Amino acid sequence: MKKFIGILFLAIVIGLPAFIYFSPMFERVPPKITFNHGEYWNLRDNLEIDIKDSSFIKYYKVTLINDGKVKVLKEVELSPSEVKKDIKIDVKLPSFYPIKGKLVTIKVQAIDNSKWNYFAGNEAKKQKEFYIDTIAPLTEVINNNYAMKRGGSGLAIVRVSDDNLKQAYIKVSDTENPNHFIKLKLTPFYKKGYFISLLVWPYDFKGFNAEVVATDTAGNLSTSHIPMRWRKARYPKVQIKISDKFIKQVAIPLLQKLGMNIPNNPSEIFKAINEKLRKIDEERLYKSTNIILDKKVDNFYIKAFRPMKGYAKKASYGEMRTYYYNGEKISFAVHKGLDVAKVAHSKVYASNKGKVLFERFEGIYGNTLALYHKLGLVSTYSHCSNFSVTNGSFVSRGTLIAHTGATGAVFGDHLHFGIYIQGIPVEPLEWMDSHWIKDNITRVIIKAKRIINR
Repeated sequence: MKKFIGILFLAIVIGLPAFIYFSPMFERVPPKITFNHGEYWNLRDNLEIDIKDSSFIKYYKVTLINDGKVKVLKEVELSPSEVKKDIKIDVKLPSFYPIKGKLVTIKVQAIDNSKWNYFAGNEAKKQKEFYIDTIAPLTEVINNNYAMKRGGSGLAIVRVSDDNLKQAYIKVSDTENPNHFIKLKLTPFYKKGYFISLLVWPYDFKGFNAEVVATDTAGNLSTSHIPMRWRKARYPKVQIKISDKFIKQVAIPLLQKLGMNIPNNPSEIFKAINEKLRKIDEERLYKSTNIILDKKVDNFYIKAFRPMKGYAKKASYGEMRTYYYNGEKISFAVHKGLDVAKVAHSKVYASNKGKVLFERFEGIYGNTLALYHKLGLVSTYSHCSNFSVTNGSFVSRGTLIAHTGATGAVFGDHLHFGIYIQGIPVEPLEWMDSHWIKDNITRVIIKAKRIINR
């Protein structure tokens, strides 16, 4: 009996410490406290804090320290049924609480549900200092063009200033659908604190609104409206008949070349290139042309674009094309460039100096070349038979860059000429008009410089 008691006692002496050491109930890792906020605080937004622990959290406390004064912002003790492994805290400053100076400290204390430390649990403490910034960035519109049309372009020069600036851009939104918007990048211009950007009214926005938006690292937001008069834009509606010859000689070979499935009937074959392939190509074009290569711009000289000599216009930008096969409507598309033609394999020239962004086969657009001309302005040349320049090279005005062709999903030899601004296709005819460029680009820059120099 004494031997049994001795063995039992020995087991308890050895086993109990082992149980305590290895049991999850007695884990010894303190909670992890994370501040999900930068070093600046505007005092209006909530501070987000995460507390995590594998054995659940039973208590936490958040304290604010400013000018030697201590204020408890949040203190919570959870019941056994409420304990959690992950707690997200939104800390808000009490209304009208006086803050002195430009610095506050937030201190967080957390205790987990472990039985370690004589059943008191593991404790974690963490604090972080925040610099107070309640002043929004300065935003100001210096100058911009007078009027815009749907599908058209423009230019704005703005001023943005803040010691802790996080980001600034121009937001263009559809007034009939404010959730439909784009962000245009700003390029540093002329003097410190000034920026320039080409403007776009996307063809699929029914209304237009533009504003400069700036935020700082503390979360302060500032906006300034860019005044713009609307001009009406009427785009033609066109009906196009699809023939069996086009399906057999153009559509099917194009799908085969790209390794795509070929549907069983002609209507679906055409829809495959006009809808599915078009979407792929346009998304790729957007990614390739949504680019700003300039670190700073002091001037922006651009000549009217004339990609070919003595051409005839075959199709306009913005054409709303409805396609028919055997009298039945089968598909729809909006034409996002200008089609011009002369004779087969006509020479194509660079109207302005630029960098070759790419020269490649682009699905329905065939062999396509893109030139970058500053400020996110890109010109594209599609359906070419061949190229005379290579990727990454720089070309001068008047350089022979390609010859027209019939590559891609086309009915015959011609050039599809496109203008993109930060990835958005716009009306090429504006950029082919020297008077429009003078009124809407050149004079805007000249006047802005005069204002800046005052």
